[in-house]
Amino acid sequence: MRRRIACTLALAGLALAATPAASAAETWQQTSRQTYYLLDALQRSQGIATDGTTWYFSWKLGLSRVTLDGRTVLATNALAIPAQLSALGANHIGDIDYHDGKIYAPIEDGTDYRHPYIALYDAATLTYTGTAYALPLSVQPDGAPWVAVDAARGYVYSSAYDPTPALNVYSLTDLHLVKTVPLSTTIGSIQGAKIYEGDLYASSNNDAKSIYRIDPDTGQVTDVFDRASSLPSGSETEGLAFLPTSDGAQMHALDAVSGRLATYLYNYRQTTS
Repeated sequence: MRRRIACTLALAGLALAATPAASAAETWQQTSRQTYYLLDALQRSQGIATDGTTWYFSWKLGLSRVTLDGRTVLATNALAIPAQLSALGANHIGDIDYHDGKIYAPIEDGTDYRHPYIALYDAATLTYTGTAYALPLSVQPDGAPWVAVDAARGYVYSSAYDPTPALNVYSLTDLHLVKTVPLSTTIGSIQGAKIYEGDLYASSNNDAKSIYRIDPDTGQVTDVFDRASSLPSGSETEGLAFLPTSDGAQMHALDAVSGRLATYLYNYRQTTS
């Protein structure tokens, strides 16, 4: 959970930014919602990913693997941050992703944000593989809030948290920075993102609780829909994932309630006009 006060000067510089274009051809409708309480809520409060057969969740310090019905925990790593990163002050795991038997986990050292990393874990056991990649502060100045794997393009994406002026593009092979893609509109408070049908969908903890679609090649930003009116008071937008489920949903967005009393998983079905 990354509640923070954005720099006044930075926000002042964004005051004239254009509003992302609304998509007339793409709409999403809520189909269902799961609610997790107490320990389940705590351990499903940051990020979400899937391998198609199970869910993976992250929380501030740990990882879990859970059946798709959300009822059975298959594996847990309650202290997933590697010791060498903890020694640098690392204390927060963001929105994760799955690829080729590995969990990609963004790790940061809030509140200093001087050591952003992406660490790799065995997806079956959630044990640390011993591999972690340092991300450049020049493009990740306020941590590593999320990571998304784009296997088709051979890239891994992340971004600065707030403001978010560009998409940071890393090599899937060794996580070196390949390029940055400036966004058509500066956005911010991005808590999670995933690739879906070739585009990057990102969830924001802004006032509107926006879901954005970003073209990874051009940086074109579309404000797909806003979720604030449908969420309980005190909700903080977290990670999101994509998986076709029995209720017809494809998008699954995670929201944590202040105080960790509950975590909600909202499920959305895409419709087109």
